[in-house]
Amino acid sequence: MDSFLYLMPAKPIEIRSSTIYTYWDFNGGLTCPLCFMPLQHEFNNGGRKIIMLKGPLWVITNYYSCSNPACELHQAFSAVYPSMLDRKKFPLDVWAKVVQHHFKHHLNYSTIADLMWDDWDVSISPGAVRSICEFFEMAGTQHANETVLKEVRANGKIVVSLDGAQPIKGEPSLWIFSDLLTGNVLLARELDTAPAAVLREIFREIEALYGVPIVAVVSDKQKNIVNAVKLFNPDLPHAYCHYHFLNHVVEPIASKDSHLQTELQKEVRKLSIVVNAKNSDSNNFYALFSPMVEELKCAISARGDRFKSFPGIETFANLEHVLAQLQPYLAWSLPQKVVRSLSALIESLTRTLTTHRELYQEIRDLIPDFERVREILSHREKDSASVKREVEKWVLTLQDRLKARNFEWRPEHVKWQQSSFKTSREEVWQEWIRLEQSYHEGLFVAYDNREVDFTNNAKEQLFHRCKHHFKSLLGRANVAQAFQEHGSVYAQLMNLDYSKERVSSVLLACETPLIESERKEFHAQYATVARTWRIREQDTGNLKLFERALTNYTR
Repeated sequence: MDSFLYLMPAKPIEIRSSTIYTYWDFNGGLTCPLCFMPLQHEFNNGGRKIIMLKGPLWVITNYYSCSNPACELHQAFSAVYPSMLDRKKFPLDVWAKVVQHHFKHHLNYSTIADLMWDDWDVSISPGAVRSICEFFEMAGTQHANETVLKEVRANGKIVVSLDGAQPIKGEPSLWIFSDLLTGNVLLARELDTAPAAVLREIFREIEALYGVPIVAVVSDKQKNIVNAVKLFNPDLPHAYCHYHFLNHVVEPIASKDSHLQTELQKEVRKLSIVVNAKNSDSNNFYALFSPMVEELKCAISARGDRFKSFPGIETFANLEHVLAQLQPYLAWSLPQKVVRSLSALIESLTRTLTTHRELYQEIRDLIPDFERVREILSHREKDSASVKREVEKWVLTLQDRLKARNFEWRPEHVKWQQSSFKTSREEVWQEWIRLEQSYHEGLFVAYDNREVDFTNNAKEQLFHRCKHHFKSLLGRANVAQAFQEHGSVYAQLMNLDYSKERVSSVLLACETPLIESERKEFHAQYATVARTWRIREQDTGNLKLFERALTNYTR
């Protein structure tokens, strides 16, 4: 009979810390936790090297078995070191750091592998990083599901907020159903289509899953959602999202404002000094105007949020500010060549502002009406009746204007039309009264029901956070596909606590591996120059540089 020699691993000399031994540690002593029969020691593995973040350890693992042949633990099993996952190469602190890098800071696998080596001297491959992250997808989702179930059942009722996002046209949409009372995602599902009947069945599924009733719904008033709520329970309060309503109201203004900014940017970029700015390194005359070119670029880089700030309006005001700053330089004693260029610049800016002043004024005239309805809806301490009266007054004001101009003023006779910069003020007013009638049924529900939120903005933010995660990992080109494949999982993981302790507890609670799925490699995004556009409030220093350049040029 052949004999075999088994060599036990030896502790490397570079590991100076004491050897760690794992032993069976159970309150009942050396007894089986399943059948309570005696356990017996089988063998140890001789030891293996574990790369902790604070340095390497040598851990010798002991194996035990239950003396009962019918017990599941009759086969030898290991007593795992507390900082390790069973049958995993890397310890918990490495896993926790990888998970934090990927899910909290949105780093891709190769970058994480590099950081682990640079910061902690831990050699880990991008493939191992991917396996850790995919394991945590499953473990985190399982943990989230258990936590959500407990919290929702303890609360005793659900206020559903729902919305869908379709990252790829023609492909399934990701629908997320969450509970506004606990802030938890209840369900995330891909749907090829989402007719009212399908959504109604999901409402029923949610009630059956959590064992508590749905007492209200908040949505963006999509027709299929409205019909689904009526099919599910006609008496259920259904609040329409104020953010979506106001976003529709501001759309005509935003369309005009966007066109205004685009046209102003085009005119500025066509200016001779801007076109020739690229030659400033080799041409002193173009270098003279470089600070002014930078000031103009700052002026047209205005940004806004469609609610408090409108970039077209800001760009127009910025260019007026630049024009006012340029006028005094004509009184300086300057070479004729400089005077001609300066005069041409002033003339061009004046002509540009004159050409677009009518559109600018039209936008300015519409903004107060939008701000008025936004201010009315913001009084969330009031009851629905008082807020409704104020909104109806706002509508009557618009209707009176339309009557005076012989325009259709009855909302039921107004048809929707696509907003554009050509839409007249009267057509904008008509769209607003049509919108108010469309939203009227659910616009005031939340004022009398404090458990119902006024928006489902959290859902929009969740979609954006998921997209941001995939964009950071994959670049813009692959976001849609990744969002479709993994969005439902990540939607449930976005709000998880990613502290080391929480990540470790989630991992220890679940040791079932996740089936690996193909991932695309990361594409780096190029940085862009961020300019200060609030030039009327903040001194960019460009005018001082221009004055200094003019002074030096005349010497």
